[in-house]
Amino acid sequence: MDILIERKSVRKYTNEDIEKKDLDYILHAAMSAPTARNTRCCSFVVIKDKETHKKIAAVHHAAQMILQAPLAILVVGDKNVVFEEYLPQDCSAATQNILLAATARGYGSVWCGVYSNKKISEAVEKLFNLPENIKAFSIVVIGKSADNNSLKNRWHPEKIKYEIWG
Repeated sequence: MDILIERKSVRKYTNEDIEKKDLDYILHAAMSAPTARNTRCCSFVVIKDKETHKKIAAVHHAAQMILQAPLAILVVGDKNVVFEEYLPQDCSAATQNILLAATARGYGSVWCGVYSNKKISEAVEKLFNLPENIKAFSIVVIGKSADNNSLKNRWHPEKIKYEIWG
């Protein structure tokens, strides 16, 4: 449970690379995420090329931290494989697993949403030459944290209801 509470969004990175064994661990965690009817509709593009990082930053205003990071992972979902309309849920679970696995391995990360923004999703899909059935969902930026932000208290018992709302 500690890893769930320790995870935070990191937007400043050192230039230290991510070890291959750690990247494999992170990707294994992503592929272990639950999917509706076990469709396994998610795939992943590992992005290390600095020129590609610049292109992402140019089309995604909230992904500027990618310019400092050693890598990012683009999470995509296959519309032809997903069960009904569960692509956002399936890709969200994979994205969350990436964030948690990165934290477990001592890396910082941040989730940059793509799917719900038509302009950004179309630009990212074009940038990566994705086929029509493959939908860009998120970009997770990963690296050793250079961020000094402390953990925030996110425990708010007033947000909990039992049985009914009122």
